[in-house]
Amino acid sequence: MKTSELLFIILLVGGLLIPVAIVGQWWLFSVFMVFFMCFGLIEWLAVKKSGKTVSQHFWVYSKNHKVGAWMVLGGMLVAWLSLLYHLAGKYLL
Repeated sequence: MKTSELLFIILLVGGLLIPVAIVGQWWLFSVFMVFFMCFGLIEWLAVKKSGKTVSQHFWVYSKNHKVGAWMVLGGMLVAWLSLLYHLAGKYLL
């Protein structure tokens, strides 16, 4: 595994799990753990069946389907921003 891939995994997992664990938000921690377990299973299946990770499949797709790739990325951006707003909106904003 490349250093950049390892760093990505550490930042992704650490960024979602460590802060919620530190502050004791165990329900949210559980949500993120289920996400990582499901994603890990799909990642494992993708590599086992095709030899490529989920990200590698997306990168191959994005080379020939720029509009579709931007639609996926835009949708993910909207979804994550919506979640952040949902969590912050009631009491922080």
